Amino acid sequence: MSAQPTTKRLSTRIKMVFAMVLGSVSVAAIANSATQVIEARQQNFETIEQNMKPLNSTLNTDLIDWSQFSALAITSHQAAIELQSAFPKGSDAGSRAKSSIWSKPAKFNTLMSQMEQGYADMLEAAERQDMALAKRGLKQVSGTCKGCHRQYRSVW
Repeated sequence: MSAQPTTKRLSTRIKMVFAMVLGSVSVAAIANSATQVIEARQQNFETIEQNMKPLNSTLNTDLIDWSQFSALAITSHQAAIELQSAFPKGSDAGSRAKSSIWSKPAKFNTLMSQMEQGYADMLEAAERQDMALAKRGLKQVSGTCKGCHRQYRSVW
């Protein structure tokens, strides 16, 4: 019995997990009211927040568990994709998001796209087992999180 190369198994595993994620109903797609929209986007932000530390920890070990890194990057990437359409007009009331998201959306949308791209880079890094690309993607995501929190999130 010959063993498949690790990269081929990883590639197949990534494709299967990605297909499952895409095949599932997105949280944002089923949100009908402004309250549901806010709850859906908060859930996506929580997913991203919960995954940041484990993503970072995974890269700071001697032997990287690329399948774990990939799984975390996949769920975070899906959340980032959903967040790009999670701020429709009228979904500002009752949230901590600042009104500038809706009144001046260009920079906010750019930051959201940069976050999504950072996760896309992490997915590619997991497939190629490329530590440098994984760290660049994580750094990009981290920078966009900080940028958005400072400019677009109210403390109150």
